[in-house]
Amino acid sequence: MKKKFKSYIPWTLTLFAAAMGIVAFFLIFAPSVTYDFFILGEKVFTGINVTLGYTINKSTTVFYASAGMILAYLFPLLGASVAVIGKDSRIARLIAVALMLTGGALSFAATALVNANFYGDASLGLGSIFSGVTAILGGISEGVLFFVNKK
Repeated sequence: MKKKFKSYIPWTLTLFAAAMGIVAFFLIFAPSVTYDFFILGEKVFTGINVTLGYTINKSTTVFYASAGMILAYLFPLLGASVAVIGKDSRIARLIAVALMLTGGALSFAATALVNANFYGDASLGLGSIFSGVTAILGGISEGVLFFVNKK
């Protein structure tokens, strides 16, 4: 029975890493950056606003598209897909770990990566924090598989 249980551990950790990568990606719809003053009536902006740009009234651009923020949300999703597709490959696991950890680190650096059209002090919102945490948890679970399972 113990041997049968051990055979499920790699799949469980891979699926957990994939789930964390997918959750980190979908946190793009959560509040990502908060400013200390109101910008045209808004103070909190979602990840999709700061990632792909945000324009009000077709003439007032608040945020421009940010390549760093795109990578912050895209890397965990790519890491999840690499983890599932290349489950039995050590190189694929290493790539998945690198993608997820990099995406998590970029999520924590969201205030520096935002390409705003104004000057102001930004702070991390819950979406960026949870995206970084879930991406790093996914990277850790896939990393455990990489370093422990020497197949």
